[in-house]
Amino acid sequence: MNPDDEFPRLHGQAIDPAALAGDGETFAALVARHGGEPFAVPQPNGWRVLKERSQAVEIGAPLDAERRLWHLASIGPGDEVWFLDKPEPLRASLAERRRGLTLRWPAAVPPDSGPDAFAVDIVNTGDVRWEPDGDSFSVVGAVAPVGEDEVYIGWATMGGPRAVPLDPGEYARVPVQIAESAWATLTPGAHALHALLVPLMVRSEPLRIEVSAQTIEVARMAEDSRNSDRHRRAMEQDLGRQRVLLDAASRLADIAAAVDGTATDDEALAAIEKSLGVDSAGAREVFQASISDLHVSSSAWRRERIAETEQKLAR
Repeated sequence: MNPDDEFPRLHGQAIDPAALAGDGETFAALVARHGGEPFAVPQPNGWRVLKERSQAVEIGAPLDAERRLWHLASIGPGDEVWFLDKPEPLRASLAERRRGLTLRWPAAVPPDSGPDAFAVDIVNTGDVRWEPDGDSFSVVGAVAPVGEDEVYIGWATMGGPRAVPLDPGEYARVPVQIAESAWATLTPGAHALHALLVPLMVRSEPLRIEVSAQTIEVARMAEDSRNSDRHRRAMEQDLGRQRVLLDAASRLADIAAAVDGTATDDEALAAIEKSLGVDSAGAREVFQASISDLHVSSSAWRRERIAETEQKLAR
């Protein structure tokens, strides 16, 4: 038995059914016993430990007799207690929610396809209508060598197309999300495409595909462009920082006068912003700068760095 797959779920976590049973106790008593500081909650009774983690204890209490809605809270290190304002529905296990669903590749796949050209059918092969339970129809894909038995498909997707009910035999065709950065690392030739419906963990049979040098080059160019854009943004941010600090080094008296009498960080930041005529980000750079950053001895190399960055951005 795989508990993560077969236990019912609350707020995305698999919960042992035994923890959901019983009468529970008061919120105040449970929180105090685990080192937290109790406070008033809408549902004071019926609380119990749902899951224990290394850094936190997850607790909850049902709102209704059927135990379909739950108030949840988390007791962290020290006396920290987090309470979720919105009640969470108790959902069926992943195994139950995916029952009857199968991934089926369409009969025809466009030749010379790139990573954004693939789709798969989510088919109800069961005998009864399949109903979503807060699920999405999000499918991720991974490309692997032909014949590889165990293929890891990583995913960190949130949301995705909303799942719809499917009668027996009905299907929904959805795109397969394949990371362009992963496609850029492939070599031309035959590969196997694997798809995974997340988080229900429905896997497809491998689809044999031909990856062309052209689509790999396009993916590499797109990845290089993204990296280049990120690098340029980083240089622009650094240029702005160096300009602010260079100007601030010559106006230490103005800065000292501006922050004199301020009592909080926010007051000091506002005073620097007004005195130097910079934005909030610039004011924070000055506020957090060290004495060496603002000393006159740093001005020479800072001017050189500014000139060098300006030349790079002008290319």
